[in-house]
Amino acid sequence: MDKLNEENRALRARVAELEQQLEEMRSKGSSLEQESGAVETASDRAVAGFFEQPLVMLFIADLVEGRFVRVNKKVSEVLGYSEEDLLKYSFLDRVHPDDRRKTMREMHRLTVGEKTVGFRNRHLDASGVYRTFEWTAVVDPDRELCYAMAIEVTP
Repeated sequence: MDKLNEENRALRARVAELEQQLEEMRSKGSSLEQESGAVETASDRAVAGFFEQPLVMLFIADLVEGRFVRVNKKVSEVLGYSEEDLLKYSFLDRVHPDDRRKTMREMHRLTVGEKTVGFRNRHLDASGVYRTFEWTAVVDPDRELCYAMAIEVTP
């Protein structure tokens, strides 16, 4: 539990730091874009930087297809699969058989606009071991994508 609290504190501190950087970039943004003619905005770089932080596992998923469309490096580190394998196959295939029904119910809740906080299920890692994760997730109905983060809570 201490590790979880420590990871949460570190993540919150990093989010605050990135929000501050984003605000600074926004205040400078219009002049920077005019000077450089850059296509990528400062906020795009901030989001990309945040996504690749190794503190927690971050996911973007297509719930209709049941596939991840983007994961950060932490996901590969924890589960032992390459990013390519994580994106290629249905994530439901790696959910513990006893957890699939409740996972599908949670996915349905997300699609009707509810948020997921503290949802737990087990996923098979590359070594054949089921690991327990706690999820927080929301769906962007306009893009039909789920944005999620997970932390490992395997006993």
